[in-house]
Amino acid sequence: MASVLKDNARALAKQYLRDHGIKQSWLADKLRISEPTLSGRLNGRYKFDADFAVAFSKALGISPDIFLK
Repeated sequence: MASVLKDNARALAKQYLRDHGIKQSWLADKLRISEPTLSGRLNGRYKFDADFAVAFSKALGISPDIFLK
């Protein structure tokens, strides 16, 4: 199955947080996951899939379109 996410979805997510001054600890709390788990998803240790992209977007109140091909 082909991925619906852009190849640089992780980098886009990290850049979004950096550009908007959003702390990973705050977002992890909002997503109800641990900060190491969020960091792992953003840094490639864990899967950054379409479901996570949607949850990430929803937590921040943004469109998931920035991650989609």
